[in-house]
Amino acid sequence: MLTAEQDARERRAAWAMLVLCPLSFLGISVFSFIGVAPGIEAGHDAIYLEATCFAWAIVSMLLPILRLARLVSMPPSFLLVVYGNMYFYVISLNLGYYMSISWWGDMGHVISSTIVSLTVFIALCIMECHSPPHVTFGRRYGMVAMLFLVALSFGGIWEMMEGFADFAGGNSYMVYGASDTMGDLTADLLGVAIVCICAYVYLGKHTPEDISSTVRFGRAAFEIEDR
Repeated sequence: MLTAEQDARERRAAWAMLVLCPLSFLGISVFSFIGVAPGIEAGHDAIYLEATCFAWAIVSMLLPILRLARLVSMPPSFLLVVYGNMYFYVISLNLGYYMSISWWGDMGHVISSTIVSLTVFIALCIMECHSPPHVTFGRRYGMVAMLFLVALSFGGIWEMMEGFADFAGGNSYMVYGASDTMGDLTADLLGVAIVCICAYVYLGKHTPEDISSTVRFGRAAFEIEDR
């Protein structure tokens, strides 16, 4: 259960994130809107940079809204890693690093896929702990197999989002080429594989409850303790 002080502190942090994160992403988009973002000179289309900033502005609101609605609360360390990766991607894109530095895109996709995979792993652990006894993933093989399939699918979803951004900007699909898309998917596979191996080893000595206990999920977890 939460203390009133802890609840108030977390709600203040959530409100700050809900306001500052979207505004900062939209602020970054101003540089591409006025045509001075280095990413445009590097080869990115301005509308692609703007659409990316707008999309991440919306995504950045999800976790604060869930916390304010008393539905989900993630550990501060997890939030730091996730939001750090958001800014890493958006800033790197607008600076043109994905075009000017050959290995930057692959590194970015490996980092992103590991964070997505960690998020999926946490979600699967929560599902395992809140499901009826007869509905589980079985042994750790089942958990890791589901983790691999679900986490890897996000790489394909991301590439489809990039295709939509190309369409919105009036470009043909896969404007950066099939080799870029396949390279991204290969990097995603590497990130997912790293997390799957770590999850398999972790579950050999720990249980899903150890992960689930670090996350507040459901309104009952946000009850304020009486003093």
